[in-house]
Amino acid sequence: MTYPTLTITVGRLRLTALAAGGPRILGLQLDHGPNLLAETPNARWETPWGEFALIGGHRLWHAPEAFPRSYWPDLTGPTAEPIANGLVLRSATDPGGIAKTITVTIEPDKPRVHLRHALTNQGLWPVELAPWAITQLAPGGLAILPLHDDCPPVNPLTPNRQIAFWPYTPLPDPRLHLTGDCILIDTAQSGPPAKVGARSPAGWLAYLRDDVLFVKRVAFIAGGCYPDHNCNLEIYYDQGCTELETLAPLGRLAPGDTVTHDETWYLVPWSAVIDQRDLFKTLAKVVAELV
Repeated sequence: MTYPTLTITVGRLRLTALAAGGPRILGLQLDHGPNLLAETPNARWETPWGEFALIGGHRLWHAPEAFPRSYWPDLTGPTAEPIANGLVLRSATDPGGIAKTITVTIEPDKPRVHLRHALTNQGLWPVELAPWAITQLAPGGLAILPLHDDCPPVNPLTPNRQIAFWPYTPLPDPRLHLTGDCILIDTAQSGPPAKVGARSPAGWLAYLRDDVLFVKRVAFIAGGCYPDHNCNLEIYYDQGCTELETLAPLGRLAPGDTVTHDETWYLVPWSAVIDQRDLFKTLAKVVAELV
């Protein structure tokens, strides 16, 4: 099944989104190259409200995840609104009273995208939630989850790395490589669905595929209480896609109020990265220079 879409081209980037509903971003291309985002037309679930279709690409959810609430069908809703160098994508209000918005702005002179995710409580009672931005990327690349921010620990006698595994994650997993600085996931290898997360002040995730490094960056709130055993960064992977996921801290959203969660996406040709001997150090340096 196909859905109406809206496509914009700004500088070196071409972005395609659902023309109504969602909000969903379905396509992202650098220099007329292939779609970097995953396409998952067969990922569908029945819910009390009808069929939920994942489709692929980038979406906005709110944590904690629960069935069927998280899987409310969202492919109809307000029409996407073009703005200068971007789009505003809006959802209908879900059965829990939450309306979603993603405001997308592309820089005309650099291959980077700014996204403001917003959740508004249109209901009659407060809701405990956290904005949760999920980007599904085409499988077959190398995913990188940093475990720290490359700064010396304030106190070497206290832990500075925290990792969470989901119940369905097989351990050991030959796709998953744990280093002292980061988790590397080789999604070119076949295997069952798996997911890992971390509380990391680094505030970025990366994915290397077809000589393009995709980086998404968010602010880390040191005093925040995050979902999923306090994870602000998560990666899900299976044979159909690799998801880079960022979360904001949990909070109580009163009726009429809005909470936002900002991401910046950077696309870097991997040939521009010179030192590949230490992947984490190289990536940390690249990410620092992108800001």
